[in-house]
Amino acid sequence: MQAPAIIVACADPKKAWKRNDGEEYWKVDAAIAMQNLVLAATELGLGACWIAVFNEKAVKKTLNIPKHIRVVAMTPLGYPDEDKGPVTDRKTLNEIVHFEKW
Repeated sequence: MQAPAIIVACADPKKAWKRNDGEEYWKVDAAIAMQNLVLAATELGLGACWIAVFNEKAVKKTLNIPKHIRVVAMTPLGYPDEDKGPVTDRKTLNEIVHFEKW
């Protein structure tokens, strides 16, 4: 895929919701938004791939992102070169789901 665009998911920790114990949710909020974007892109026939390994400082400098804003993830967005079909090597639900007890 020659992606014509890269979506960069950012968050402002100062404006993000916090639990009563102080746990910050800005990473979760950005991740949910990115996952919804990837699902919508897939539905439209677009290719997307979660990128979580990057140099945040370099990304912020390149895109002029303010210091207080955090870069959470990125995804290229474009039409895939080929259709690889559905993923078939996934684990079964019994391997990843636990009911009532671990």
